[in-house]
This record gives sequence, C-alpha cells and structure tokens, in this order.
Amino acid sequence: MLKTKKVNKKGFMLVETLIVSVFILAIFSLLYTNIIPLVGEYERLKNYDTVEATYIAYWGREITLKGIPDSIYDEVKTTGFKDISDCSLYTDNNTIYECSAYKAVNSIDKIYLTTYNITNFKEEVDDNNAYKRDFSEYISYLPTYSKNTFRTPDNGYYRVIVEYVSNGVHKYGNMELYDSDLVVHDTSEDPPVSEEIIENLTCDSTYDDGTDTFITSSCEDPNNYVWYSGKLWRAV
Repeated sequence: MLKTKKVNKKGFMLVETLIVSVFILAIFSLLYTNIIPLVGEYERLKNYDTVEATYIAYWGREITLKGIPDSIYDEVKTTGFKDISDCSLYTDNNTIYECSAYKAVNSIDKIYLTTYNITNFKEEVDDNNAYKRDFSEYISYLPTYSKNTFRTPDNGYYRVIVEYVSNGVHKYGNMELYDSDLVVHDTSEDPPVSEEIIENLTCDSTYDDGTDTFITSSCEDPNNYVWYSGKLWRAV
C-alpha cells in the first residue's frame, strides 16, 4: 500500500500573504506620493482667480482707472509695480471715498498696480521676505504675461492684483488694465515728401528716394522736368 506524503501548505500561504501585502503597500505608497500633493495643490489653487476674486479685481481696476494719477503710472512704468492700497493716492474726494468703501466691503488687504508683464514684480516678491508666504506663492503661480509684447505701458496696458480676505482665508485675483489716455504717441514726424525731395534735388542732378527717381535739368533751363512714376513730368 502506497503512502501519500501530506503537503505543508502553511509556508506557501505565508509567502503568498507577504507578496500580496507588499503589493498593496506599493499601491498605497504610489497613491500617497501622487494624489496627496495634488489634493494640497488643489486646496491652494482654489483661492486663486476665482469668480469672486475676478469680480473684486474688476472693481479694483475700475477704481484705479478712475482715480490713480498719471504720475503713479509713470512710476510703475519705471519700477514695474506699486502698492496702491492707500486710498489717499487717489485724485479726488469721491474716488477716495469709493476706494475706502471698496476696501471695507470686500475686506481688501492689498491692491497692486503693475506693468502688464509682471516679471519685475515676480522678482521683487521672490527676493523680499516682507511679503506673506501665501501671496508669494500666488505671484509665483502666475505667468509673466510676457508673450504679448504689444501690451506694454507705452501702449496703455497695466495689471491690477488684489489680495482680500474671505471667510478668514486670504484670496487673490488679477485683471488687465487698459487706458487709451496712457498710450504714448510718437511725436516725431517725417518731413513732407515734397520738402524731402526739394532738399535733395539740385540742378542737373538725380535723386532716388527708394521708390522713384527724380531727374532735373540745368539751372539755366526754365523747363525743368522730373522722371516720376515712369513718366516725364514738368516741374513748375
């Protein structure tokens, strides 16, 4: 009669349990290292540029347009930014009152006027420990807005950034500011074409302005002619 040897399954089950446990721990570790930071990032970003923040930034822009004098814009053009939270900076009593009411109703902590491209302001905040950590993180989160090279102070473009408190939490918003009155116009003008041609023409000479060629006869000849646009013209 053959005897069968009983297989000891206890060791096999222990190894199997260990393998499954390690696998589960690896999955939880992966979830923790990838999901938890995303949750933290969401908790931080949900306080940035919300609908409420955009609405508050909009009214900050309107008050800025209405009351900030040109001298402040000139300063911002040079430095890249300015704290305009102080309502006494505004130009008239009505705007000062509106600024004070705006700050009180919306629990405004800070209002900044910057150039449209905020590269200088980002560097200032990054290098200065005087700014709160939450605010520094928000400014670091924002793009530089440097790709649109047309939107410069000379073309009337700036940016308003607001910091306010809602339900005990600091929140942030920003909005583009444009004022056509701030556009810098080029006052230098080219001389009239006629003046430029006369200045360069002499007797018995040729002048090419890059488009047409002008040919004059001798000074003694009262009938000067000019070759212009492929035709011979009499100069009177």
